[in-house]
Amino acid sequence: MNQDQKFLKHILQAIEEADLPDQGAQQSWAFEPYLQLHDEQTQVRLNTTLQTLCAEWQSSYARKRNSNDEQMFSDCAGVVLTNVLRAHVKRHGMSVGIGRQKQRLDSESRYRPAYMTAHRFRMTLDWLLKADLISITTEGYQYGENAQHTRFAMTQKSMEALYTKQLTLKSFRTAKPDEVLVLRNSEKQPIKYHDTEQTNAMREALVLINDVNGQADITPTRPLRYEDLGEDYADTAISETAKHLRRIFNNGTFEHGGRFHGGWWQYVRKHVRRAVNINGVGTVEADYRGFNPAVLLAKANVTIPADPYSAIRGVSAGSVLRDHAKSTLAAFLDAQSIHIAEPRGFDEGAHGMTVEEFRQSVLDAYPMVQRMIGQDAGLKLQREESDLAEKVMLHFVRQGYPILPVHDAFIVQAHLRDELVSVMKEQFQNKFGQIPEVEVKASLATSD
Repeated sequence: MNQDQKFLKHILQAIEEADLPDQGAQQSWAFEPYLQLHDEQTQVRLNTTLQTLCAEWQSSYARKRNSNDEQMFSDCAGVVLTNVLRAHVKRHGMSVGIGRQKQRLDSESRYRPAYMTAHRFRMTLDWLLKADLISITTEGYQYGENAQHTRFAMTQKSMEALYTKQLTLKSFRTAKPDEVLVLRNSEKQPIKYHDTEQTNAMREALVLINDVNGQADITPTRPLRYEDLGEDYADTAISETAKHLRRIFNNGTFEHGGRFHGGWWQYVRKHVRRAVNINGVGTVEADYRGFNPAVLLAKANVTIPADPYSAIRGVSAGSVLRDHAKSTLAAFLDAQSIHIAEPRGFDEGAHGMTVEEFRQSVLDAYPMVQRMIGQDAGLKLQREESDLAEKVMLHFVRQGYPILPVHDAFIVQAHLRDELVSVMKEQFQNKFGQIPEVEVKASLATSD
């Protein structure tokens, strides 16, 4: 197909899509309590809107509230308006999901600015609704284990006051959250927890990592494009300045998960990460080859092969079967029963075995997995992986070197390549008793 044909196909597709009803208005963006507006003209308009709102709020009291209370009310209202404005910039009519239940707001208090108390936040939402600056597009509900936040959107009044066509997603930034350790329940909602010696140590380590990375210039060699985003993040707004990391734990326990999240480089496709510069210097990315099977084999006192997935029948023959092996093993580790859907798109004729036979070959290669099904083994391995990642990163940040995590992989400046590989192997050996294979990919700027 030549370029003219491709262009014509693109135009015809756009015409067809224009006749479809707007699906975007049905989507909702999560509320971000640390969202900030970075557009001077719009900030002036927002300040004017907030001044009017605060005057109406003050007039409702027989005795004027003090300036500190007024500022906190204004800050709350400003964050809400900034969130619905960003959603509208993303897609006209798009809403923001905001929880209003006091119990949930109280449980999430650790993850919001200190001034954003449950009482003040609920009061602010009521005043914004009363002032016709936000509207409810869909009521929230709680039905058994299923729940949905109330969805809010801009009104015509707030659009006229704040929205301009010059605004883009780059007009918004997320400030550093006060809390870097996030504990979520089984519904993936942040919850309260009591600090321990362990959580304090993890927080202290992550603060150091964020301090060093925060002072670095971590940039792509060219501006990011929509097609650069990974499949799971196609509808996510990514800022090229986002580098503040948080560790996220799951199911109400610090034994599940713990991976590092928040850096823009984590949300782009693999080939895009090869175009990362740190302080203007080209980088390398190194990762453990087959981390999960390597750990399983090491714990069973089985020698780790160069490719830990090669223990599975047929994997050594090609990358397609290796990808199936990776997804199938992950599915077993996350499964609550022996019955899993993986591998998807499996070509039985090409691979010379049925799906059932391939699944069994995975269990034969790692016999310990069958005993781990239903035990949240995948999340427990993530905790071990993230603890290992913390040790690797601390080695570099204590010397003042930035290091960018991508689960069990790391990006550093190219001159640190050998040291990174050495440290990764050393830390794995210290924890699991064997030396694994580490793969290295050079950046596009430094590759031969």
